[in-house]
Amino acid sequence: MKFNYKEVEKKWQERWFKAKIYEARREEGKKKFFIHFAYPGISGYLHVGHMRGFTYADIISRYKRMKGYNVLFPAGFHASGLPSVGFAKKVERGDPDTLRMLKENGCDDKTIERLKDPVEVVKFFSKVYVEDYWKRFGFLIDYSRLMDTISEGYKKFIRWQFLKLNEKKLLIQKTHFAPYCPNCGPVAVDKSETDISKGGDAQILEFVVLKFKMEDGTFLPAATLRPETIFGVTNMWINPHVEYVEIEVNGERWICSPQAVKKLMYQFDEIKETGRRIRGKDLLGKKCKAPLVERNVPILAGSFVDPNVATGVVMSVPAHAPYDWIALKESGADIEPISIIKVKGYGKFPAGEICEEMGIKSQLDREKLDKATEIIYKKEFHGGILNENCMDYAGSKVSEAKDLIKEDLIDRGFATIMREFSEEVICRCGERVVIKKIPDQWFIKYSDPELTEI
Repeated sequence: MKFNYKEVEKKWQERWFKAKIYEARREEGKKKFFIHFAYPGISGYLHVGHMRGFTYADIISRYKRMKGYNVLFPAGFHASGLPSVGFAKKVERGDPDTLRMLKENGCDDKTIERLKDPVEVVKFFSKVYVEDYWKRFGFLIDYSRLMDTISEGYKKFIRWQFLKLNEKKLLIQKTHFAPYCPNCGPVAVDKSETDISKGGDAQILEFVVLKFKMEDGTFLPAATLRPETIFGVTNMWINPHVEYVEIEVNGERWICSPQAVKKLMYQFDEIKETGRRIRGKDLLGKKCKAPLVERNVPILAGSFVDPNVATGVVMSVPAHAPYDWIALKESGADIEPISIIKVKGYGKFPAGEICEEMGIKSQLDREKLDKATEIIYKKEFHGGILNENCMDYAGSKVSEAKDLIKEDLIDRGFATIMREFSEEVICRCGERVVIKKIPDQWFIKYSDPELTEI
């Protein structure tokens, strides 16, 4: 006789649910046990990871129930925030992958039309999670206590929480920078790539934008992760094939790539385009003054400069940057690199030495250049000492001086901060995600000593 697993499963599940053995009732004198699993976000159908987590919780709750405990195992749905809104927007704009997924799961046109509304998305998937997942798996969740995070009761609970936190002065407001899609609004950038189609591993990097002043008073803003290398700047790189844009930032005129303007618009309050366009090739041969060191440096052609990265303007430190070393060598310019960091195992020009050591001949050796850059930057940061060319910072460790130099540059008006992703991030709608300034974001003050000592 063949054993019918599905029939046995169905039989016992029906008996469990009919008896409502999952419902927790007050029983005086009985030991209590509470277990919960994180509410799934309403962003589509569940995956095996969700079911794995709920299975663990269900096993533990059953074991405790058999041991005589009065078990409470509630569940809910994380309906607030971006996921349900993002899903509704994908349906509204007719995203092919989303529509195909819904149809493959049995949704008719009428249902799909309803799912253009975020509230309907919450209602629909809440029911799907319960009927098509949790009950079919036989999870003994207390279904009489289902809730979602946008229900009136839950909102009142959260409101009460934050009023209490505010009473205790544990809420603060400050400026925050967050991922933002110009079409869809705020998006989450993480490995799940729920809101995005590319860039789940991206990190927000803080670039120091150094202002190089030209003779007409405009600035070339060069973004760098190594502000301490300002002492070794020999030239600037500009892409001759890019048409640059002049903008006004806090009363200063900057020249940067069109792509940079779009990003900066979301991060600076006082910024506007002047209407002036400058061809990259028209900047070549001119000079600009490096901040802090007050040294005039020439502007050279760098076709490798990506207008999509940071400001589209690059400062060159060939003694300590492998890419700059090779680019300067290929340019044929008669410029002597400036050594600024002493590091064990290398001479005056570490970038040149590692390029020779690794057999790097041109800018096309990108993989080797990336590796060389990683090695030099790491060694100079952890073991480097700034030399006599570094003014008041001579003799300082790079690891200690880096932030001090950054603050010095900013305090003296020579630099500012720009945020940039470590890699390209694309929203589900196809738009490039930017980083937006939120001037008054609320935070819970977790740094309070009373909380950290608990």
